[in-house]
Amino acid sequence: MSHSKVLSNATAQFLGKAITVITSLVIVKIIASFGREFYGNYVTAYEFLAFFGILADGGLFALAVREMSKKPQDSQHILGNIFSIRLIFILVVVLLAGLIGQLPSSYPPEVKTGIWITSLSMALTIVAGTLSSILQARMKIQYFSGSLASGKIILAGLIFLIAQQAHLFQNIFFAFLWAGVISNLFFCGFIYFFARREIPIHLGFDFPWWKKTLKESLPYGLALILQTLYLRIDVIIISLMLSASSVGTYGLATRILESFLILGVFFGHAILPKISAEESQTEKTSQTLAWALQILVIVALPLIIGSICYARPIINLLSSQDFLSSATFFGSDQVLILLVPTILFAYFNQLFTFTLVAKNRQVYLMIINGLALLMNAILNVLLLPKFGIAAAAWTTIGCEILVFSLLLKEIYQHFTPRLNIKKLSLIALLNIILIVEFTLTPLSGNLILAVAFGSFTYFGLLFFFRKRLNLVESQ
Repeated sequence: MSHSKVLSNATAQFLGKAITVITSLVIVKIIASFGREFYGNYVTAYEFLAFFGILADGGLFALAVREMSKKPQDSQHILGNIFSIRLIFILVVVLLAGLIGQLPSSYPPEVKTGIWITSLSMALTIVAGTLSSILQARMKIQYFSGSLASGKIILAGLIFLIAQQAHLFQNIFFAFLWAGVISNLFFCGFIYFFARREIPIHLGFDFPWWKKTLKESLPYGLALILQTLYLRIDVIIISLMLSASSVGTYGLATRILESFLILGVFFGHAILPKISAEESQTEKTSQTLAWALQILVIVALPLIIGSICYARPIINLLSSQDFLSSATFFGSDQVLILLVPTILFAYFNQLFTFTLVAKNRQVYLMIINGLALLMNAILNVLLLPKFGIAAAAWTTIGCEILVFSLLLKEIYQHFTPRLNIKKLSLIALLNIILIVEFTLTPLSGNLILAVAFGSFTYFGLLFFFRKRLNLVESQ
């Protein structure tokens, strides 16, 4: 499997995600227009479910992709049994999430009811993710990306219609949440259609295989749960210790950040089959890792630069003046400026995580994520009352750097990825050109023109230097 094949599949995911990001930001704009408290409740209902969604995954998605990549002839058996296990997990987790969601006294009644509704969205998303594992393993990611983008477009359309006809709904908060259920139902249906074209979809009940698989997936499942918690515990603690308005302010910035971070997850999914196939060939895997790190730098740096230079107009475009910083208010734009550099560390961490999964180092991942969770939770509980949401942002930065350092140490225990200084210098030069465009030209005051001209400049230069940067040929 060549680098160009991985890149073409990652590009398919990127294009699909680009549509998804745009529609997601439209959704953010519409819902944030109802105010910080309303948006904070909306974020809380979804963020609360994030942990339970990973609990239902149990590490089975990555394991399914890895095994189907290594043993394509067993794909039907693997997917059928993984599907059965996850359906049981989904049922248990939906009930667990709904019941636990009723306990926090700080949550208003509509958030507690909303958690039941969003649990249905979570269940449909997990089913779609399970079925998509065959598409990931066979490098047909464009079908997953297209289905995800289509589901988001449907959601954006429903959210827009509901907002326009708000007077027709007794509770518009619930209407927005039910729109998520409907869009995820379409998403799940699209994925089922494409997955069924690859292999027949049947439930499997090979119980000895279940036992073996669950034993293997348990450490990674726990690692994913801990990772999700350390990445999202700040929002949960804010929702418990501060106001819904604070959740809305912080949550708007994190929603934008998540739109960027998912690109790293998609790239990890795209490269996992290649790394799994090469896992026993240290030199090949090291070359693949070096190439992948370079690609992630190419993607991350312009996102970081653009977000820092245009944080205020980005937040204003996606919400309202109510979310912007002032002399006495730490707004979403300042949160975004603090958090966005973590994109680079998060991208590397996702790549290293998938690589260590291929190397069966799930227990180490669990330990690292457990340390990050402990650090994040303790610092948030200690610092939030005094320093507010700024403390949550700084804590997140520290956690990402901690995880990156520990993962990098483990990666170099098994592989020796050698980065090309000349290529990295060229990438740095391209991004310096972007900084000049964004700060020293008339583009500095116009977000829309900056996105248009900045993209043209950056991608144009990437195309010109594509061979030098190894974007079209394997090493």
